[in-house]
Amino acid sequence: MRDGTGVKATGRETKRAARGPNRFLRAIDRAWCRLWQRLEGPVHALPDGPLILVGNHRSGVDPLLVQASVNRPLCFLMAREHYQSMWYLRWLLDACGVIPVNPGGANRHALAEAIEAVRDGNALCLFPEGEANPAVPLKRMLPGAIVIAMETGAPIIPFRVTGAWPYDHAHMWRPFFCRGRGRVRFGEPMRLPEGLADRQDIRRQVQAMREAIRAIR
Repeated sequence: MRDGTGVKATGRETKRAARGPNRFLRAIDRAWCRLWQRLEGPVHALPDGPLILVGNHRSGVDPLLVQASVNRPLCFLMAREHYQSMWYLRWLLDACGVIPVNPGGANRHALAEAIEAVRDGNALCLFPEGEANPAVPLKRMLPGAIVIAMETGAPIIPFRVTGAWPYDHAHMWRPFFCRGRGRVRFGEPMRLPEGLADRQDIRRQVQAMREAIRAIR
């Protein structure tokens, strides 16, 4: 496509490749999850276009289980400390569209990157608890998903992961070597009401998101 000057158009006028693992990587992931983690249930058909997935967080296996459970490539937010420590897998993390974030810290650039990814039509998955296997599951949730939804207008789909070996904060890799009976269940899409303006509105939507995840059985 060319503009009036005969120069080939670039940027947002050109369709961008989906951010996330390609078909080959997704096939490997699904096979591993089915055979080793004994993932149950059919592949969930996600709607096309910008999308945000949010759910509980038990261990590092969760992103693999969620990706294996859906029909679209997903990009993920990941704690920067893990992204940097796993330098030997960084090529794979980058190929899968991982966005590093600072848990509990300044994340302006990461948030902007996540918003851009969703605006480009990608499906973004994040775990708003902010850590794996928290002491009180689904008690504390960060507002990032709500902020991204406000900026992009994307619907939020809640999910719940069960059956994975929980992360014990001492043996990071144990869930990958221990067999589980993984299951990922999805709730109904949520759309934020128009006119959200202040922190109180955001807190109410975070509470609604938390209850939507809790309601999945």
